[in-house]
Amino acid sequence: MTSTSIPPMALARHYYETRRELLLEAGMRVPGWFRLTPDERAVAVAEASLIREAVRRTEKEEKAFQQAVQALSARSRARHLPLV
Repeated sequence: MTSTSIPPMALARHYYETRRELLLEAGMRVPGWFRLTPDERAVAVAEASLIREAVRRTEKEEKAFQQAVQALSARSRARHLPLV
C-alpha cells in the first residue's frame, strides 16, 4: 500500500490523534477525534488531504529524480564502453 492509498478518513483521524497527543504532552488540551463537531472533523480531513497531496508530490519528485540519475548513469557508462 502506498502512502497515497490510505483512506482519507483514516489518515485524518490518525494525523489528528497523533497531533493531539503531542499537544497534550505540551500541556495543551484538545478534544479527541470522536468529540469533534462535523465542521472540526471536516477541517481535519482537509488537512489530511493536504498531507496526502504533499506526499504524492514528494513521491513524484523522487521518482523523477531517480529516473534522471539512472539516465545520467546509463549515459556515463555508454561513454566509457570500449569501441570494438
